[in-house]
Amino acid sequence: MTEAGQLPSVTVVIPCFNQGRYLAAALKSVWDQSHRPAECIVVDDGSTDDTATIAARFGARVIRQPNRGVSAARNAGLAVAHGDLIVFLDADDVLLRDALAMEAVALWSNEHAAAVVTRCEAMDEAGTPLPVQHHEIDPENLYRDWLSRNFVWTPGAAMFRRSALVEAGGFVEDLGPAADYAIYLLLARDGRVAFVGGCAVRYRQHPGSMSRDPALMLRATLQVLRRESVEGPPWVRREVRRARRVWCAWYGEQIVHDLRVRWHTRTWGARQLKATLTLLRNCPALVLRHVSRKMRRAVVPAPSSSSTPGRASR
Repeated sequence: MTEAGQLPSVTVVIPCFNQGRYLAAALKSVWDQSHRPAECIVVDDGSTDDTATIAARFGARVIRQPNRGVSAARNAGLAVAHGDLIVFLDADDVLLRDALAMEAVALWSNEHAAAVVTRCEAMDEAGTPLPVQHHEIDPENLYRDWLSRNFVWTPGAAMFRRSALVEAGGFVEDLGPAADYAIYLLLARDGRVAFVGGCAVRYRQHPGSMSRDPALMLRATLQVLRRESVEGPPWVRREVRRARRVWCAWYGEQIVHDLRVRWHTRTWGARQLKATLTLLRNCPALVLRHVSRKMRRAVVPAPSSSSTPGRASR
């Protein structure tokens, strides 16, 4: 808490690229907060829809720029933000009503922390709640847990001290959808992230989300892990090797499933070719296992109709 007993000022930054259809709900959730933010900045990252119009209608400050990607959009918002604390809300997510108050209290009362993170609720494209299962994490050992799973599903579930994020250089712009993951690891490496129980944001799952492209996510995540191998302490290299296996298994199975669906629906394209190359390069053991399983099925003769379980023989 501040000396005056008030919560510190908060800036909410919303990067948006052609997601105007969700933006109104995101902005409404910002202004409905029990701890109202000092400002809300929408960074229109080269949208061709009505993003800027909707943002202005809801009283947000609008920054427009050519399309440069989500990290560049976040950094543009960070550069002009004035709040002591800052939250980066994706345009397709919504904050729960007490999110900013809960996180601001936790962060401002922990002088050592540069960020606090929370859990998420989930919803589908229409906003209908979805069931979720949260894994147990060790609040005292966030860095090790984070290496092999990103339990902060969306950036809106994190609040940063603006000064700490500026000092860290903001979001690395060549890490794509894993740039927020890199920031979490950077701060957690020094024990500067605190975990707060409860949920702060409702995470929207829909086909247009970057997180629904497993090949893209795998490439970006492995790039972050390579950085950790170089920049982290010596013991991290062993942990990174283990984490790499975990991530390759997680995203590799998703890539295989997506490729099968695309093959059977005859919707194969350049994206699937790139995903195949990603799979072969990073998950050769998984590919071999699936190919071997397919070959075993091909050589096993199909059962005759007279021996089909549950059916009487003629």
